[in-house]
Amino acid sequence: MIDYICGKLITKLPTYIMIDVNGVGYGLHIPLSTYARLGEVEGTQEIYTYLYVRDDAMQLYGFVSREEKELFELLLSVTGVGPRMALGILSTLSVDEFRQAVNSEDVSLLTTVPGIGRKTGERLLLELRDKIGVSIPEPVTGKIAKVAADSARDAISALMSLGCKPQEAARAIRTARKHLPEGCSLEELIREALKHL
Repeated sequence: MIDYICGKLITKLPTYIMIDVNGVGYGLHIPLSTYARLGEVEGTQEIYTYLYVRDDAMQLYGFVSREEKELFELLLSVTGVGPRMALGILSTLSVDEFRQAVNSEDVSLLTTVPGIGRKTGERLLLELRDKIGVSIPEPVTGKIAKVAADSARDAISALMSLGCKPQEAARAIRTARKHLPEGCSLEELIREALKHL
């Protein structure tokens, strides 16, 4: 398995790149999100890779971040989703936007991806809702962001231990945060979230 490569970026197109690693040119299919974050041609480029093997082909896919690669692999685990559709999703939605759509069961956001209708969107929600990490909405900056994220994560875990599904817990925490002042305690956050389940 080729997990990662680093070399000179030779070709840079919106959906395809070539990287020269010690005289060997690796051609990789990429999402638009990766293209937007690539360096200049002739510069050194690091890329996380995924080797897709079929009976009639071997294709290499590339991603600037590990999170994109992990989401790509997760998408391939969904019935009826192949590499082309997975790239389409990553080209349309960021990793955080996709997680948020799954956690909030937002089928309409998923159907903004070309080639994904309501039925496929619902299948993505059904098969991924328990696999995808709960994302923390409405990010803030600096130390406050870390405290808020840790607090929300702990609150979501607490609600899940009470029997809530991850997406229900995330939704309740989002709503609770709108009703509470910044810097509220974990206990206050959980108590308020319980009112919105």
